[in-house]
Amino acid sequence: MKATEINILLVDDQQLTLQGLRQLIEAKSGLTIVGEAFSSQSAMEQITTSAPQLVLMNIDPAKDEKSVENTRCILAKFPSVKVIALSSETKLRFVLEALHAGISGYVVKKHGVEELFRAIHTVMAYDLYLSPEVSAEVTKCFMKSYLGLIRPQAGVVLSDRERSLLQMIAGGKRNKEMAEEMAIGIKSVETYRFRLMKKLRCNSVAELVRYAISEGIVQA
Repeated sequence: MKATEINILLVDDQQLTLQGLRQLIEAKSGLTIVGEAFSSQSAMEQITTSAPQLVLMNIDPAKDEKSVENTRCILAKFPSVKVIALSSETKLRFVLEALHAGISGYVVKKHGVEELFRAIHTVMAYDLYLSPEVSAEVTKCFMKSYLGLIRPQAGVVLSDRERSLLQMIAGGKRNKEMAEEMAIGIKSVETYRFRLMKKLRCNSVAELVRYAISEGIVQA
C-alpha cells in the first residue's frame, strides 16, 4: 500500500449503488476500496478485518430511521475511522443529528462525483466537509446559537447623547454625518461609540442595532 493511499469501506443496502461507487472510486488514483457492507453490523465486521481509514456511509431517514444512530455506534467503537455520510436529505435537523453522531463529512447525493472526491480529500486532511446547501444552513444555525449566548446589556440607562448616537448608528449614518449632526469631531464620535459599545456589552455595530430594536429605541 502506498503512503498516500486512502483505504475506503462502502456501506449501502443497495448492491447497484455499491457497484457504481466502487467503479467511480477505483478509477481514481490514491483511493482503494477495501470492503463493502450492507448494514451497520456488517460494517463493523468489515472495519475489524479490513481496517479502512474512511467509511462512505449511506444515511437515509426515509428508509432507515436508525441510520444516524448506527453511524454513531460505528464511530463509538472505531473512533479513529472517519465517516462521510452520503444522503439525499438536506433538512437541517437531520444534518445536525449526523454531525452530533460524529461524522466528518456530509455529501448530498445529487452532486457529482467530483464533490465526493473533494469531500474525501478534505476529510482526510482532518477538516470537516459539508455540501454547500447544508453548510449554509449549519452556519446560520451556529451563528444564531452563538449570538444568542452573547446578549447585550439590557435595561441600561442611556444619556440623551448616547441615545441619539445609538439612533444614528442604527440608522446607518456614517461617522462624518454623526459628527456634523452632533457638532463634534469624528474622533470624538469614535470615542463615544466605543464607550457606548462597552457600556452595552456589544461587540459590533450589528449588536448595537439589535439592542436598539429590542429596547424600542428604533423601529425594525
